[in-house]
Amino acid sequence: MGRKGLWIAAVVVIVSNAYTLGSAGFNRRGEPEAVLTLTERELRLAPRETDNTAMILQLAWIDPSQDDRTPGWFDAAKLASIGFDCRLPVTAENVAHYRAMPPRATFAVLEYEGEAWQRYVNGSPGQAEQASAIGWARLVLIDVGLDAAALRARHPDFRRVVIVPASAGLAVVQEAGQPPFLRGRVNNVNPEELNVPRELRPVLESMPGRTLTVFDPRLRRNSQALAGEPRYRVTVKWGRSLEPWIENVQTMDAKR
Repeated sequence: MGRKGLWIAAVVVIVSNAYTLGSAGFNRRGEPEAVLTLTERELRLAPRETDNTAMILQLAWIDPSQDDRTPGWFDAAKLASIGFDCRLPVTAENVAHYRAMPPRATFAVLEYEGEAWQRYVNGSPGQAEQASAIGWARLVLIDVGLDAAALRARHPDFRRVVIVPASAGLAVVQEAGQPPFLRGRVNNVNPEELNVPRELRPVLESMPGRTLTVFDPRLRRNSQALAGEPRYRVTVKWGRSLEPWIENVQTMDAKR
């Protein structure tokens, strides 16, 4: 590469770094949009590669509606509200039409240890004991929408509820003995990986990876239950751009 090329590359790096710092500064300016203290159930320590010095926590959350035999709150009307065309009847000849619809960008609302979690764990006999014992994530999908400000007005508890960019899809559910129906699903939220700042890593440095329980195909891999009690808690803040950063990491036996 010639001298001119080196100068161009240097300028690109400088501009990119300045943009990144500027974006981070804007995101963290003023009061945070949400502040949640999560545990290892919701933020899993990712395996570290020998040539990678970063430490990553992977976000785990659940969507209890995927176990339902009804459309639930993420029904055809909610799908239409985020841009899906649900005007055709859900019949055998229209199944291919609906299944061909691509995912759409939206915002997802996740609630930590709230009413949705209580409804989930109390949904059937013995489920509460099982859920609390084996360490399911307690961050639960409760809503979606295209307007983050409107969602925040509807779910104002910023210490229990976070609004995040997401991708949502449409599914045709065919249950035996009942007509097929449409139900939405959130495929992923953004971001689902959080980098642990270097100064906060010592708490996690000596912790080995955790074993997960038997894989449940209804859940994403990161949301499988921990095979044991959580070992740490993490305070996460989301800023004006809905970008998260880790504020603090503590062991579970440490005082808050």
